[in-house]
Amino acid sequence: MSDLVERFIDELERVAGKAQQARSDEHALELILEIVRSHHARTVALAEFPLAQRLESRLREDSYELVRGHEIARADIGVSGAELAVAETGSLLIGHDGISELVAALPPVHIALIRPDQIVATLDEAFAFCHRELERAPKDFVFVTGPSRTADIELTPVIGVHGPQELFVIVIS
Repeated sequence: MSDLVERFIDELERVAGKAQQARSDEHALELILEIVRSHHARTVALAEFPLAQRLESRLREDSYELVRGHEIARADIGVSGAELAVAETGSLLIGHDGISELVAALPPVHIALIRPDQIVATLDEAFAFCHRELERAPKDFVFVTGPSRTADIELTPVIGVHGPQELFVIVIS
């Protein structure tokens, strides 16, 4: 495992995210299905990402309901890719395409897939990536750092109030 992957995983876990490593695309699909089963999910929302069609087929074979559009809010689990991961903060950079950010924010569990070459060391590198992308076409981005958390009430930290209670990131080698 590279130092960058290791640092990303350490920082992700520091902010209460959960990391898993997959040896292959097929192994990643198996890990996703394990998470879906272990959470007794019935509904899953999928963003567009390289393995989405294969995952959709597997979910349909296992009789899971796939939700889209305004139905994303009732999904038990959302699965997306990410533009980048930031090792320094354990953050994900999600492209705002009208679906991915909803899949990442609305269901109580979010699973994101990344590859080691998508991990950058610093936020400065992530911002430089955003700048390059914006020169090509207008686009928004969302940074996701761990499960949703707030300390609005008596400064007591609470997880999952304004977004997912759990964040899983699967790093596909």
